[in-house]
Amino acid sequence: MKWIKPVLMTCIILTSTLFIGCIEEENLDENTLYVDSKGTKDYTSIQEAINDAMENQTIFVYEGIYYEHIVINKSINLKGQNKENTIIDGNYSGNIILIEKDCTVNITGFTFQRSGTGTNNAGIQIKSDNNLIKGNIFYMNANGIYTSYANYNRFENNIFDSNTKYGMYIYTSSNHVQTIGNIFIDNYCGLRVKGSNNNNITRNIFQDNKEGMYFCCGARTNTVYHNTFINNSIWNADDQVTGNTWDKGPTLGGNYWDDYTDVDANGDGFGDTPYNITKTGDKRDNYPLIEPIVSL
Repeated sequence: MKWIKPVLMTCIILTSTLFIGCIEEENLDENTLYVDSKGTKDYTSIQEAINDAMENQTIFVYEGIYYEHIVINKSINLKGQNKENTIIDGNYSGNIILIEKDCTVNITGFTFQRSGTGTNNAGIQIKSDNNLIKGNIFYMNANGIYTSYANYNRFENNIFDSNTKYGMYIYTSSNHVQTIGNIFIDNYCGLRVKGSNNNNITRNIFQDNKEGMYFCCGARTNTVYHNTFINNSIWNADDQVTGNTWDKGPTLGGNYWDDYTDVDANGDGFGDTPYNITKTGDKRDNYPLIEPIVSL
């Protein structure tokens, strides 16, 4: 995949090792349901395991390619053996996973690839609160993650690569979302936030997208800091509304922008003049970072 680039190798190595050794094949847990496409475990279908699972049960999925469209309507933990090789493939149709209302789901260790091409189709579409999506790859979907009316979700240490619309689309009334330590690369747009408030976006990398990220349509009181923006061709970022914050003040500072051209004369690590998010200069990162934060 195209996201294996030298500038990101440190980040990818770190994120790749987060889940190694969590569950070993030799130490099976009687309270866990196991899925293996080769037929050696309880199930060959992830959806069948979910249908049989009790509330808050763990489902562990072994490496393989699973051609499924999955609906989750209960609180579960869904764990893949290895995010590079545990693949759920949508075959260019619909959502790969739909998380329904009134359930809380933790998902880690998968590649989600080839969702449908419709505007709302995604690797994971979320309609509920308090989900954790961590340590996954979203590749060649319409949207990697798409949320609507979904609050207090956390998206951490995922890779969004070559998604044709948005790596992540935080859509209408998806508030108090934490987007931390993700890599957005070669998407049309890395991240769009629409009509959603009080979200935190920090320590992400936006590289080689057409559009890095932006706020629109009533997305206010969101905070963006310690992100790295490199070589996004249309814009690194845009802010079409008011009330968002693009730095954390003179102590923590703002974001790294590869097209920032001023200097740091006093050596405090921040540029001496603000970085203009918009051409009009009314949205600013007041403390742009001189060096990128690239470790996750």
